[in-house]
Amino acid sequence: MNLAGLVELLSGGERLPGCELAHSDAVALVGFYFPGRAYCLVADWTVVDIAVSPRQLKAVVRRGVTPTLVNALCVIHDSKGRFPRGHWVRTSLGVSFTHDCLFETKNTVYVLMGPGRRVRTDLDVAQSLY
Repeated sequence: MNLAGLVELLSGGERLPGCELAHSDAVALVGFYFPGRAYCLVADWTVVDIAVSPRQLKAVVRRGVTPTLVNALCVIHDSKGRFPRGHWVRTSLGVSFTHDCLFETKNTVYVLMGPGRRVRTDLDVAQSLY
Protein backbone atom coordinates (compact mmCIF):
# COMPACT_ATOMS: atom_id res chain seq x y z
CA MET A 1 0.00 0.00 0.00
CA ASN A 2 1.12 3.57 -0.68
CA LEU A 3 1.49 5.06 2.83
CA ALA A 4 1.92 8.64 1.57
CA GLY A 5 -1.25 8.27 -0.49
CA LEU A 6 -3.16 6.97 2.53
CA VAL A 7 -1.99 9.91 4.67
CA GLU A 8 -3.11 12.32 1.91
CA LEU A 9 -6.46 10.52 1.69
CA LEU A 10 -7.05 10.82 5.42
CA SER A 11 -5.86 14.38 5.97
CA GLY A 12 -5.07 16.26 2.76
CA GLY A 13 -6.86 17.54 -0.26
CA GLU A 14 -8.81 20.59 -1.31
CA ARG A 15 -11.26 22.02 1.21
CA LEU A 16 -14.90 22.25 0.05
CA PRO A 17 -17.75 24.07 1.81
CA GLY A 18 -20.48 21.43 1.45
CA CYS A 19 -24.11 22.15 2.30
CA GLU A 20 -24.69 24.94 4.81
CA LEU A 21 -28.48 24.51 4.93
CA ALA A 22 -30.48 23.31 7.91
CA HIS A 23 -31.14 19.57 7.73
CA SER A 24 -34.81 20.05 6.76
CA ASP A 25 -33.81 22.45 3.96
CA ALA A 26 -31.15 19.99 2.74
CA VAL A 27 -33.83 17.29 2.53
CA ALA A 28 -36.03 19.71 0.55
CA LEU A 29 -33.09 20.37 -1.81
CA VAL A 30 -32.81 16.64 -2.53
CA GLY A 31 -36.56 16.44 -3.07
CA PHE A 32 -36.41 19.29 -5.57
CA TYR A 33 -33.51 17.98 -7.67
CA PHE A 34 -33.97 14.22 -7.10
CA PRO A 35 -37.68 13.65 -6.33
CA GLY A 36 -38.47 10.28 -4.79
CA ARG A 37 -34.82 9.24 -4.40
CA ALA A 38 -33.32 7.78 -1.23
CA TYR A 39 -30.98 10.21 0.50
CA CYS A 40 -28.38 10.25 3.24
CA LEU A 41 -27.12 13.35 5.07
CA VAL A 42 -23.45 12.96 6.07
CA ALA A 43 -20.71 15.02 7.75
CA ASP A 44 -16.93 14.75 8.04
CA TRP A 45 -16.79 13.70 4.40
CA THR A 46 -14.20 13.32 1.67
CA VAL A 47 -14.88 13.14 -2.06
CA VAL A 48 -12.34 10.66 -3.44
CA ASP A 49 -11.42 10.97 -7.13
CA ILE A 50 -9.74 7.73 -8.19
CA ALA A 51 -7.01 7.84 -10.84
CA VAL A 52 -7.64 5.02 -13.30
CA SER A 53 -6.11 3.93 -16.57
CA PRO A 54 -7.90 4.71 -19.85
CA ARG A 55 -9.01 1.07 -20.07
CA GLN A 56 -10.39 1.17 -16.51
CA LEU A 57 -12.13 4.48 -17.21
CA LYS A 58 -13.91 2.96 -20.23
CA ALA A 59 -15.14 0.07 -18.06
CA VAL A 60 -16.36 2.45 -15.35
CA VAL A 61 -18.14 4.74 -17.82
CA ARG A 62 -19.81 1.70 -19.48
CA ARG A 63 -21.39 1.02 -16.07
CA GLY A 64 -22.81 4.55 -16.05
CA VAL A 65 -20.67 5.81 -13.17
CA THR A 66 -17.55 7.87 -12.56
CA PRO A 67 -14.37 6.86 -10.70
CA THR A 68 -15.39 8.92 -7.68
CA LEU A 69 -16.79 7.96 -4.28
CA VAL A 70 -17.49 9.57 -0.92
CA ASN A 71 -16.15 8.43 2.42
CA ALA A 72 -18.06 10.01 5.32
CA LEU A 73 -17.23 9.52 8.97
CA CYS A 74 -20.64 10.57 10.33
CA VAL A 75 -24.12 9.69 9.12
CA ILE A 76 -26.63 12.33 10.18
CA HIS A 77 -29.76 10.75 8.69
CA ASP A 78 -30.43 7.98 6.18
CA SER A 79 -33.91 8.09 4.64
CA LYS A 80 -33.99 4.29 4.26
CA GLY A 81 -32.61 3.54 7.74
CA ARG A 82 -29.68 1.56 6.35
CA PHE A 83 -26.99 3.41 8.31
CA PRO A 84 -27.40 4.35 11.99
CA ARG A 85 -26.83 7.94 13.12
CA GLY A 86 -23.16 8.55 13.86
CA HIS A 87 -22.01 5.57 11.79
CA TRP A 88 -19.58 5.91 8.86
CA VAL A 89 -20.41 5.22 5.22
CA ARG A 90 -18.44 4.75 2.04
CA THR A 91 -20.47 5.10 -1.13
CA SER A 92 -20.38 3.13 -4.31
CA LEU A 93 -19.03 4.92 -7.38
CA GLY A 94 -20.82 8.15 -8.23
CA VAL A 95 -23.15 9.13 -11.03
CA SER A 96 -23.03 12.90 -10.47
CA PHE A 97 -21.76 15.57 -8.08
CA THR A 98 -23.74 18.81 -8.20
CA HIS A 99 -24.26 21.99 -6.16
CA ASP A 100 -20.97 21.28 -4.31
CA CYS A 101 -22.91 19.03 -1.95
CA LEU A 102 -25.16 16.51 -3.75
CA PHE A 103 -23.29 13.30 -4.54
CA GLU A 104 -25.48 10.87 -6.47
CA THR A 105 -24.91 7.14 -6.73
CA LYS A 106 -27.20 4.73 -8.57
CA ASN A 107 -29.18 4.11 -5.35
CA THR A 108 -28.81 7.18 -3.13
CA VAL A 109 -28.19 10.92 -3.08
CA TYR A 110 -25.67 11.83 -0.37
CA VAL A 111 -25.93 15.36 0.99
CA LEU A 112 -22.47 16.48 2.08
CA MET A 113 -23.23 18.61 5.12
CA GLY A 114 -20.76 21.24 6.31
CA PRO A 115 -17.15 21.46 5.23
CA GLY A 116 -15.27 18.53 3.75
CA ARG A 117 -12.43 17.69 1.42
CA ARG A 118 -11.75 16.43 -2.08
CA VAL A 119 -8.70 14.28 -2.80
CA ARG A 120 -7.32 12.46 -5.79
CA THR A 121 -5.67 9.11 -5.23
CA ASP A 122 -4.76 5.92 -7.02
CA LEU A 123 -6.85 2.78 -7.04
CA ASP A 124 -4.62 0.98 -4.53
CA VAL A 125 -5.14 3.69 -1.90
CA ALA A 126 -8.88 3.98 -2.64
CA GLN A 127 -9.25 0.22 -2.14
CA SER A 128 -7.79 0.58 1.35
CA LEU A 129 -11.13 2.17 2.29
CA TYR A 130 -12.85 -1.19 1.80
